[in-house]
Amino acid sequence: MNERLKRSLLLGAAVLLAGSVFATASLARYDFAISILYLAVLVIVSAGGGKTAVKWAALSCGALVISAWVIVHYPSPTFMSALQCLFVCVAIGVTAALLVSRKQFEATKRDLERSRSEVELFANSVPFVLWRSNPQGEIEYLNESWTTVTGLDRWSVLEGQRYNDVVHPDDIPALNETVSAAVASRTVTDLKVRVRQADGSYRWMQIYDNPAFSPLTGLVERFGGLSDVHNEVIAQEELIRVRAELEDSRRELINFTNSVPQILFRANRKAQVDFYNQRFTEVTGRDLHAVMAKQDWIEDFHPDDRPDYMANLERSFAAGEELNATFRLRHADGSYRWMSLLGRPVPIAEGSDDIRYYGGVTDIHEQVTAHQKVRELNETLERRVTERTAELMRTETRYAGLFHVSNMTFAETDFSAAYEFLDELKSNGVVDLREFLASHPKERERTLSLVHTTRVNEALARLMGYASATELIAHWPTRNTEDGEEMLLRQLEMYYYKTDHMDGRTALLGKSGQRIPVYFNVSRLAEGVYLSSFVDLSEQERIEGLRRATQAELARANRVATVGALSASIAHELNQPITALLVEAQAGLRYIGRGDPDLDVLGRLLQRIDKTAQRAAGIVQRTRANIVAGRRAVKAIDICRLAEETHDLLEHDLKRSGVGLSIRCPQDSSLMVDGDPVELQQVFVNLVSNAADAMRDQPGPRHISIAIGCRDEAVRVSVSDTGPGIPEEHVERLFEPFFTTKPTGIGMGLQICRTAIEGMGGQLVVANLPEGGASFAFDLPVAFVEEGHARR
Repeated sequence: MNERLKRSLLLGAAVLLAGSVFATASLARYDFAISILYLAVLVIVSAGGGKTAVKWAALSCGALVISAWVIVHYPSPTFMSALQCLFVCVAIGVTAALLVSRKQFEATKRDLERSRSEVELFANSVPFVLWRSNPQGEIEYLNESWTTVTGLDRWSVLEGQRYNDVVHPDDIPALNETVSAAVASRTVTDLKVRVRQADGSYRWMQIYDNPAFSPLTGLVERFGGLSDVHNEVIAQEELIRVRAELEDSRRELINFTNSVPQILFRANRKAQVDFYNQRFTEVTGRDLHAVMAKQDWIEDFHPDDRPDYMANLERSFAAGEELNATFRLRHADGSYRWMSLLGRPVPIAEGSDDIRYYGGVTDIHEQVTAHQKVRELNETLERRVTERTAELMRTETRYAGLFHVSNMTFAETDFSAAYEFLDELKSNGVVDLREFLASHPKERERTLSLVHTTRVNEALARLMGYASATELIAHWPTRNTEDGEEMLLRQLEMYYYKTDHMDGRTALLGKSGQRIPVYFNVSRLAEGVYLSSFVDLSEQERIEGLRRATQAELARANRVATVGALSASIAHELNQPITALLVEAQAGLRYIGRGDPDLDVLGRLLQRIDKTAQRAAGIVQRTRANIVAGRRAVKAIDICRLAEETHDLLEHDLKRSGVGLSIRCPQDSSLMVDGDPVELQQVFVNLVSNAADAMRDQPGPRHISIAIGCRDEAVRVSVSDTGPGIPEEHVERLFEPFFTTKPTGIGMGLQICRTAIEGMGGQLVVANLPEGGASFAFDLPVAFVEEGHARR
């Protein structure tokens, strides 16, 4: 049943009940008891209608009551009946009023419920957390945004008063202090705190809590909310940071502009300067603010330079072009100095036609005065260059004649292509160039291939058997000297160790393989050019060969004579003791042959034999002492230099035998020892000659190395070879007199070497090398040189 049908039925029932009551009251004797049913009519109308229907029903029921009273009592009305009629009417009116009031109350209640729903809907629809708190600051209401923002159930939070749990721990003290003060003073709470969100992160929220008087409770309640200001706070923090950076940049810019040694300025297009750095005051002695206020900066310019500068300025500023000017500026001491000004136009904003000029003024007084001096010097130099050019042309002509026409032999070699590789090795810490190239054959070959002979003269061509220098260059031999690689290595070392000169002996390999012994001299020139000159030593070498042969024969004869004399001397000295030994020995043998010899007699014979033998030994020792006593005086010897001299002495013989000799000494050092240079050189000669003889018939590489270095407070010298080594059974006997492994030897060389080294305070030892070959080594004490005297 719908509402309208229900209302119609109730109103119909009310009309029917009212009519029945009226009929009953009109037809019978008036009984007011029945009239009370009109109240039921009002109740039925109230259930089916509104306030207006109740009012009309009350008026209608009152009219019916009065009408029924008039019908019944009109002929003879009584006071009691009228009073009863009035009572019924009052009851109807009071009931109607109560029913109307109830209707109004229900309407007000419905309006209140609707208002509460609308308020709740509004509070839950706004994108902010809203709340209501009591006068003590305890929150009694939270909207649904609380759950959306924090992820916590609002009713549970209200029940436990745990709303502060979502506030960042660092912000709790400030929140409690601010809220307590606001509640106590009934003032507004305005605070930013970090609130934990539903995802666990913290965001800055604005708390705004306002006190308001409640007419319902008569108390001051507080209404507030939370709004998300995270982006605003972050932006504000960023703004503060940017402002701090800008301030730092501004201070840095001021410090920078004031620290540069130039005057910096900024001007508008009308040439009005609005900025000078502190350097302006330091240079001119004027207050920069006063100058900018008066714009009288032109007063500091030299009067002769002002017109040209102003014309240049107006032209550049009018066209918006770069301003470049040179002028004299008056300084604080009153002097004028040349300055250079550069100003560049810069738009105020991108795409803007309005520009400002930024620039600087630099002191160029020294450059200007230097240029003036240079101009003066140029005039002098041009004159001198002309004179020198003519002189150089004459010198070049003379040099060309000397190079090409002279009988002296010359060759120019270009080493510049190898310099880059050598510089790289030095930067990588390579100290010994020769050792590095020996251990890196490919690098050695590549480096040597970078060296080229660029020019030779006719004299060298004739020396090497060629018809002309052109023919020699066209048929330049790959190997032009006997020790070609060694020569190139020594020239590379000239650059590597920064020496400008070397010389020595070698042999050129001329046309058809002819050998020309020469003395060479190499000088390192500029730009990697090496100039070599050669002196033909063919005749000198022939004479030297004859001289060496004569000396060798003479030395052999001297040795034979010496050995003969020594032998005769020893034989003479030993003749008597040996004869005595023979007599005593024969006597002893005869005595023993008689049988049953007397032991005492035999003892005396043996004692005489012992004494005679000791005498013979004393003779030998005395003879040796006499030989040793004849040694020359001891002095300080540069052992590296002595080794080099020995190299030169034996060079020819070694080359003829196909044996190489290298000497390794510390760079830039002089090792001095005490000794007899003749004996020490003879030791070198003996050891090197023995090594060469040991490798004479050996196939493959044949090389001897002399290594000299420091060892504690002694100089260690070793002579090593790549020969077959020494048989182990001969090592212990090498230094015995007259022991030799050479068919023509007499076995005295090594014994003499050991004796000489021992006389100088050293000890000669020998050992076989693991890689093959033998090594003789000895240590000699270092000699300290003081005031021209050697001492140990």
